[in-house]
Amino acid sequence: MINFFRKIRQQLLSENKTGKYLKYALGEIILVVIGILIALQINNWNELRQENFITQKYYDGFVTDLEKDRILLEFLISARKKQSISANALLRMIESEEYDLDTFYNHYYFLFPFYRFTPNSNTLEEVLNSSHLRFITDETIKNRILDLRSSYKSIKLNEEHVYEDRAAYLYNDLTLNHIDFNGLFIADTGFEVIKKREESFSKSKDVERYKKDAEYFIKDRHFKSFLNLLEFNLQFVIPQIEAASAECDSIITLIEEKLGSDNIR
Repeated sequence: MINFFRKIRQQLLSENKTGKYLKYALGEIILVVIGILIALQINNWNELRQENFITQKYYDGFVTDLEKDRILLEFLISARKKQSISANALLRMIESEEYDLDTFYNHYYFLFPFYRFTPNSNTLEEVLNSSHLRFITDETIKNRILDLRSSYKSIKLNEEHVYEDRAAYLYNDLTLNHIDFNGLFIADTGFEVIKKREESFSKSKDVERYKKDAEYFIKDRHFKSFLNLLEFNLQFVIPQIEAASAECDSIITLIEEKLGSDNIR
């Protein structure tokens, strides 16, 4: 093709057709420019398609991670609310000094399970580590995901605080001298993984030991203080977890609307 154009130019020059030569040269330049522009446009289309693919990948990843987080947060909310109910029930028993043995221990042993919240941040970490945050063009979504990440850190910090207060009391030597861990398998905590067999504390062969230990906790000032502190912390932690769960839902909705309005999918 280049040789073809060259022959035409040479022929025009040899025939002293300078005017036609200049017009032809100008036309050739215009064709080259148009070709370059078309090539650039095609390249831009390919880059845009690749960016849209990466953007969809990240948005889909965020939705998947947030849906998993929401399930974990809802479970944690349920567990923490049940622990709050148990703490308050035990406090009422301590105040009245009246209790049913099975009811006491069903609430007591529910204070033991601890559920760590580990958010699913694989997609966000990939985005941040690969410097691809620019592909998340919606500033609202980007900022809310980053804010939620900060909320997760605060939740984990507060959960660790609850754990440390709980461990400081439940696992000290004095308390352990009045705990029979076999009770974990008797207590009706609502979790089948813990309750392995049909049994009750009042009908257990160790009922007298359970009664003696229950009396100890009912009269133990430190146990009452621990319950009050636990309930105080839970009243602060539970709303924080609920807010994070609601934010997961809200961000998922924003992403779905974004994908639909931009026709990324």
